[in-house]
Amino acid sequence: MTSHDKPSRYGHLECNSPIAAWRFDRQVEECAAASPQTIVDIGCGWGELLQRVTAKVPGAKAYGIDSDLELLERGRAGAVAKGIADRLEFVEYQGDDWTEPADLVICIGAVHAFGTGTDALRELYKIVKPGGRLLIGDGVWNRVPNEAELAGMWPGTTTGDFLLLPEFVDVAVETGFRPLRVESVEQSEWDDFESQFLADKEVWLLANPSHEKADEIREQTDAHRDWWLRGHRGLLGFAYLTLGRPVA
Repeated sequence: MTSHDKPSRYGHLECNSPIAAWRFDRQVEECAAASPQTIVDIGCGWGELLQRVTAKVPGAKAYGIDSDLELLERGRAGAVAKGIADRLEFVEYQGDDWTEPADLVICIGAVHAFGTGTDALRELYKIVKPGGRLLIGDGVWNRVPNEAELAGMWPGTTTGDFLLLPEFVDVAVETGFRPLRVESVEQSEWDDFESQFLADKEVWLLANPSHEKADEIREQTDAHRDWWLRGHRGLLGFAYLTLGRPVA
């Protein structure tokens, strides 16, 4: 077996959020159906959804915004492979600094760039053009955890970090959006996501059990699995809201 200095990142994930293939395909179709001519993905990572929507909308100009250079390079390579690199630009930028309006705004798993989900909805509203769409994805509580349950999650987690799904939708409506689709993932989608997220480290550990960094990576991996299986599993869901901004 070949030894490597560290595990790969997100090598087993198609998207960096919990989502089944059928749900992802539907999101692509629905985002493209409105024929957005300008698209921006805040906290895009490698922007798999952004790439596929851009490829489906001839003439659309798209921007993927993230601060992770490695993931941006993966996105650029994907855009080249899909033949859309002339229309899709990946930009190293802090998401909360982006101010250019777009017909379609995407923000999935990146609301922390603005603070809370409530903060994100209010700020993102400003860059959705009148008549445009926002696809936002964030964690939601299936049930608000008690203090003992919070203690089993990642350090520093509080009940205020996420909303219940009805509250998330309420904030969207109060902000000025109208909800076009409200959906939350099934537990199997969370389990697939966490398993695939950890697979990079697990595969590396199998191939490099005696590596000088193996103990550190094994400890990190086991801790993350505990946060998932003994912490948020069943308590934390993930919701996708497709929202429309009324015309001016």
